[in-house]
Amino acid sequence: MDKGSYAMEIRKLEKEDYKKYEIFLLSFKESLLYYSPRYKDFLEELLTVESNYLMALDKDENIQAILPIMIKEGEFGTIINSLPYYGSNGGILSKNEEAYNGLLNHYNSLIKNSAGSTYITNPLQKDIKELQYDILDKRIGQWTSIDYDENIEENIMSSFDSSARRNVRKAIKENVTVEVDNSQIGFLYETHYENITSIGGKAKDKKFFTLIDKYFEKEKDYNIYIAKLNGEKIGALLLFYYNETVEYFTPAAVSEYRNVQALPLIIYQAMIDANKKDFRWWNWGGTWLTQDGVYKFKNKFGAIDKEYKYFIKINNQDIYNSTKEELLKEYDNFYVIPFDKLRSV
Repeated sequence: MDKGSYAMEIRKLEKEDYKKYEIFLLSFKESLLYYSPRYKDFLEELLTVESNYLMALDKDENIQAILPIMIKEGEFGTIINSLPYYGSNGGILSKNEEAYNGLLNHYNSLIKNSAGSTYITNPLQKDIKELQYDILDKRIGQWTSIDYDENIEENIMSSFDSSARRNVRKAIKENVTVEVDNSQIGFLYETHYENITSIGGKAKDKKFFTLIDKYFEKEKDYNIYIAKLNGEKIGALLLFYYNETVEYFTPAAVSEYRNVQALPLIIYQAMIDANKKDFRWWNWGGTWLTQDGVYKFKNKFGAIDKEYKYFIKINNQDIYNSTKEELLKEYDNFYVIPFDKLRSV
C-alpha cells in the first residue's frame, strides 16, 4: 500500500474490488480485454504467474486510475510486464492527471528493483507520456472500424480492398458456410497447431484453449466461428469481445482448403455480427515492422495503423549476455528484451 505524495492510496486489485474495477474500465472507450479481471485470472493460471493490477483510489475509495502488471521470476531476477502474452496491451487508464502521475511514479519505483521491465502502451490512447527506458521497441496495431448504423453488410464489404472482396465472394460461390460453434475448441487447437508449427512458429499451448471455458462466457466473452464445405470443417476463428472492441485472436485454416478462402468469409460474417452487438472496433493485434505478409493480409480488410510502443528497462546487465533460448526458458510468454540487442546475436 502506498499513499505517496498524491493523497491517493495505491492498492493491489483483489477479488472484492472486481465489480467497481469493471465499472471503472467500462467508463473508458479505450479499455481492452487485457485490463479485465477475467483476462487477469486467466493469465495467472495459464502462465503460473503473480499479477499486480494496481489501483489508485481517492479518499472515498473511488478508483481514479489503474495499471495492470504481471510478474515472473527467473534466473536473471524479476521481470515485470504490462502486459505479457503475445503482446497483450497494458498501460495506465486514468480519470485525471494526478492519479496518472501517482501510478506512473509508483511503477517507476517498482521497476527499480526488477531485472527488467516492459510497459506496452494501448493503441487507442493518445498523448502517452514517455516512460523511463533503455530500449524503445515499436509495433503497428491494425484496427478496422465496424462502426456503421445502416447498410452494415454493404459498408463493411466496401471497406475491404478489391482482393478481400473477391476472396469473400469466392468462398460464397464455393458454398462455404459459416456458423458459431463454441464446442469446437479441439478443432481450433489442432488446426492452429498444424498451421503454426508447419511454418516453424510457436503455437499457443493447449492449456490456453482448455482454460477458455473456465474464465470466459460463451457468446458474451468469446465466439469460435467455424467454416464448413460440404459439411466438413475447413476453418476456424477465435474472437474475444470486451467493451467496444473485438479481438482477432486465433485464426486457423485447414491447409488443403486455403484456396477456398474460408477465413475471409468468416471475418466478413463475424464483423457483421459484432456490429449488430454494438462493437465498434476490430483489433487485428500487433504486427512487427518486418511482418510484411501479415500486415498486407490485415490491411486488405480495411485496417488502419495505430502505432504503439514497448518501453523496456534493463537493470540486470547480465540479460544482455544471455541467449534467446535462456530467456524463452526462464521467462516464457514474457517480454524481456528484443533478441537483436543480445550480445550473443
